[in-house]
Amino acid sequence: MSSFIYFRDSREMSNRQLVKLAFCICLLSLFFSCSSERDEGSEGSGTLHVQVNANPEVVVGTNTRVGDGTEQGVPDVNDFSFSIFKGETLRGKWATLADFFADDELTLRPGNYTAVASYSDVENEGFELPYFEGNQSFTISKGKTTNVKVTCYLANAKLKITYTDAFKEFFSSYSSEVTSSLNNIVKFEQSEERYGYFKPGELQVRTTFRKKQGSSQEVTVQAKTFLAEARHAYILTLDVDAGSSMLNISFSDDIPNQEPITIDVSDEALSAPAPYLKANGFGTEALSVVEGKSAESSQIYAYLNAAGGIAHCNLTTHSNTLIEQGWPESVDLANVPADILEKMQELGLKIVGLSDKKDKIAMIDFTDVIPFLEYKEGDAEHLFTLNAVDILSKTNEEPLTLKVNSLDNKFAITTGPTIAYGTTKVNVNMTLDGDPLKVNYWLKVGDSKQAITPKKINSDKEQHQLTFVLPESQTSIMQIEANYLRRMKSVESTVEAPLYTLSLAYPGDVWTKKATVQVDKSIEDGWEFLCFNDGKEINPVYSVDNTSVSMTGLPAGEKIDLRIVKKDLEGDIVAASDELEINTESELQIPNSNFEQWYEKFVWKSDKISGISNGNQEIYTAYPYLEGENEPWWATRNDLSTAESDDQSYFYRYHLSTTYVNSNHSASSKIGISNKPCNGEYSAEIAVVGWGAGSTCSKKNSPNCRKKTSGCLFIGQYDKQSGEQYGHIFSSRPTQMSFIYRFHSINGESASAVVKIEHREDDGSIVVLGEGMLELTSSMATPVDTQGIVGIEYKNIQLSPTHISVEFLASTASTPSVNGYSGSLGLFAGYGDTRAIGNVLVIDDLVLEYAN
Repeated sequence: MSSFIYFRDSREMSNRQLVKLAFCICLLSLFFSCSSERDEGSEGSGTLHVQVNANPEVVVGTNTRVGDGTEQGVPDVNDFSFSIFKGETLRGKWATLADFFADDELTLRPGNYTAVASYSDVENEGFELPYFEGNQSFTISKGKTTNVKVTCYLANAKLKITYTDAFKEFFSSYSSEVTSSLNNIVKFEQSEERYGYFKPGELQVRTTFRKKQGSSQEVTVQAKTFLAEARHAYILTLDVDAGSSMLNISFSDDIPNQEPITIDVSDEALSAPAPYLKANGFGTEALSVVEGKSAESSQIYAYLNAAGGIAHCNLTTHSNTLIEQGWPESVDLANVPADILEKMQELGLKIVGLSDKKDKIAMIDFTDVIPFLEYKEGDAEHLFTLNAVDILSKTNEEPLTLKVNSLDNKFAITTGPTIAYGTTKVNVNMTLDGDPLKVNYWLKVGDSKQAITPKKINSDKEQHQLTFVLPESQTSIMQIEANYLRRMKSVESTVEAPLYTLSLAYPGDVWTKKATVQVDKSIEDGWEFLCFNDGKEINPVYSVDNTSVSMTGLPAGEKIDLRIVKKDLEGDIVAASDELEINTESELQIPNSNFEQWYEKFVWKSDKISGISNGNQEIYTAYPYLEGENEPWWATRNDLSTAESDDQSYFYRYHLSTTYVNSNHSASSKIGISNKPCNGEYSAEIAVVGWGAGSTCSKKNSPNCRKKTSGCLFIGQYDKQSGEQYGHIFSSRPTQMSFIYRFHSINGESASAVVKIEHREDDGSIVVLGEGMLELTSSMATPVDTQGIVGIEYKNIQLSPTHISVEFLASTASTPSVNGYSGSLGLFAGYGDTRAIGNVLVIDDLVLEYAN
């Protein structure tokens, strides 16, 4: 182990002398065994090599240097104390390294450790008292050697004070003293050239001198106050400009945040009077002020005049009120830290003339501090003591003291034990010798609270009646909290039962735009209805019949909050019923009600029977929804009339009963009516068709069909085995259904449109709430687009809807009629494209309509 030390001549910084001291520490093997932590055998041992260095490098200004002020050699590392820690636990401590090497009883188990070496004591301050310290973490492992190198650096701060030749010519005698953060005082005599060593922290340098000419008085000035850091060397230089009699104090190197200080040391300045403090608005007697109020005088401040220049303005405070809130017990207002100053300003203090550019005059204003002073029994007196020091260390003759005796403001609040259900207006009685507008008020509900402000205040001296209009009606325990300075008072009231209770007699009492609500008793005069949707008041039309209230004009598909309230002459709610939440039915429409969604599916091809062609007809079916849809609403009987291939015959009739009007399989074009959609790209076409195996055709337009089926378009599902399964989940009650239709009728047969609104239970039972039917008679047949309307009559208004069922039939006849329509294929193709068609119904743009 070696340590390198460089000395630097303070009188000629370029001249360096290198002194090298070498130290060696032998390798030390430690075997880990003890009664409580023992590893048996060689596998439990390791080897620890320790090397300790003392590094004299210090930081001067913003640079790291090796030789500045090393007027004494680095201590012998053998004289360093040595310690080993495991975590926070001390495992061993030795006064010197020599003692450590001589200790053959140390046992360390494998693990993580920290080695600490130090020399001297950081709290020993003065000359030739350097304090070195270093630490290094290490890990002990079984069977391995661990090398630990601990480098120690100067851990206190070094300060040298130098005087220029001009300074020495100007003063006949001089010396300095340094006060440390430990309140130790180290005196630097006139001839002192050594560094003083100090614990890191604030250092205050005071210099005393006597001029050779002129004023013969001995003067002490506050030369410098700064924050000294560990491993830093500082050289403070004092110089004089004799021509201007200005003393210049600065560091010889660039020290961050440290500006040179200039002090006037002319005879006139040195003979300047001591600082004095003058009171304004207070005297020697204590001010008696009610807590929270201002003093009778409009301004309470201290005026400071320091002809020699302000150096310090020390304020000592005895006030538990302020100190508990972060106000310092003792502070130099001329050098107050920013965070402390901010806190003092928050508590009302105003300072003028004590900033970084302080000169000779300042004002310390306590006017706005007074209201923050609290009254506590046995602790109502507050003392503020000011002392001033000028640059020449002159102090005011007597401290200036401001005494304030706080008086009880009698702050208290009360309210009634109960309040009306739903009220928004609450009266609170408050006793306060002060301004009720300076009190902060809070409404507490559960764990949350909201700031509130009294709408009206009636005051009679110390008694105040506060009227609050709360943001919401109160329906549970109400708590109001009042904060005045740091005092807090609260009142709590329980809420009475509501005078009225609202309910629904039946689930079906709420429709899309209307509802019927029941009140548990007749409504007295002076009460009115309030209805809200999404927090906004709405105004439906009300009709009251004893205890039944009907409403119309409600928004569809919305959550509605309803209550009845009583308001006072000012329009504020003073009582209310309980709140009833209802959900109006939505104005639902049926998906694909414009019949724009279809897809076709190839089923099979009718090719030959017994080797004879039957027209090569490709057989398709059509579905009124998009391919792949998971839950289609609409269904048809197409799967019935487009039979599978084993149901064919030579004269097989296969055509679809329901498709879109302009498809290749449309019946409209065969019978000579328009095959154009009513609107959009598609319209639904529902036709009576003849079909089935065994059908014959003696000539093109004379089919003999085994089966005749009315086309059916309906909401639900179709299966050839089980037939139609009507209905789909639906939760609204329309009042009518409209649609566009074209209708072709034969043999006087009618078509029909049927709609049903149902309530279905889990057990499968069905209650038809409302239904309607429109029979399209032969007299209503038309090739022109015509509106059809199906009114829905509700016979059960108690239950809520769960399903809807809609059905369109091309013919209501039990055995519908068909006519033959020839195609292009002849006898030897089985007249394969001849059609057997009866009624044809084209529909589009189905709309469910809802009454107000």
